[in-house]
Amino acid sequence: MKQALMILDIQNDYFSDQARIPVAKHQIEPTLNSINGLIKDAEKSNVPVIYISNEFERTHVLSNLLRKFTALKESKGAELDERLLRVEGMYFSKNKADAFNNPSLVTYLKNNEINECIGTRILSLFSRCSNTY
Repeated sequence: MKQALMILDIQNDYFSDQARIPVAKHQIEPTLNSINGLIKDAEKSNVPVIYISNEFERTHVLSNLLRKFTALKESKGAELDERLLRVEGMYFSKNKADAFNNPSLVTYLKNNEINECIGTRILSLFSRCSNTY
């Protein structure tokens, strides 16, 4: 079974001082430390790391209003938080809650025979998926 570590939504609009939908300040450092530790462990174990970020279209006004205009495509808020450890890995964007709606991600997983994903994201630090795409 081939695994990948998926890092989801660790973006400026959630983690920075100017965040539009901020993570609680006391949770930022422990969350980033945990995620960075997972990235280091994945790199040591030759587990691919996949970075995934929200990138919402500016033209979707009502949805953006409900999301407080977070993570707009090509904005500073949509960028990965600078404290997030970057290793050689793949990057995919998403514009829906489900990252598997991005066909490029699904193709990458299939082409690389990755059938188990370990995911980290803001709302749940650890989640698993197995051939759900």
